Amino acid sequence: MSHYGPTEDSEQSPTYTHRAKIVVVGDAAVGKTSLIVRYVKGVFNPGYIITLGVNFFTQDVSIQDKTLRYIIWDTAGQERFGPVRKKYYLGARAAVLVFDLTNLQSFENVDFWIKEVEGICGEIPMILVGNKADLKPVVKQDAIQDFTSRHNLTYIETSAKTGMNSIRPFFLLAPLVIEELESTTDGR
Repeated sequence: MSHYGPTEDSEQSPTYTHRAKIVVVGDAAVGKTSLIVRYVKGVFNPGYIITLGVNFFTQDVSIQDKTLRYIIWDTAGQERFGPVRKKYYLGARAAVLVFDLTNLQSFENVDFWIKEVEGICGEIPMILVGNKADLKPVVKQDAIQDFTSRHNLTYIETSAKTGMNSIRPFFLLAPLVIEELESTTDGR
């Protein structure tokens, strides 16, 4: 496993008010790792590196007077990793569903990813991300709009390559995750 960002082993007291695991899922080669690395480290690696199993990253998001520490789990999209991948979903509080705007099949497979995550995690906050917005899209906007309406999802287009909107999915999920954490902590 890879790890980027601050570690939990620090002798300092935590600088966050909440901590939550989120999973980033989607077909192979849609840009999940690139999107996460762009968000966490602010860089883009043009070489494709397959994720074997899972990588994880940490990143803090500040919302008003609260700081949420994300533990971001970058899952492998290849079918052969399915049985192992499902184990990594345990305890996730949110999911980022990523597809490639230049690959129709990756969009059509988003239903599969929703069902797989919900099968392990139940209903958790999710956001839909169309990545590779810097390229000519083949996925039609009306199909995306219909899908997001049916599934009640927020949709963001991103480009890990240019950095366009790379922080938005994580930023938009933060208040939903904090609200869920506080409602379960307070016993409501």
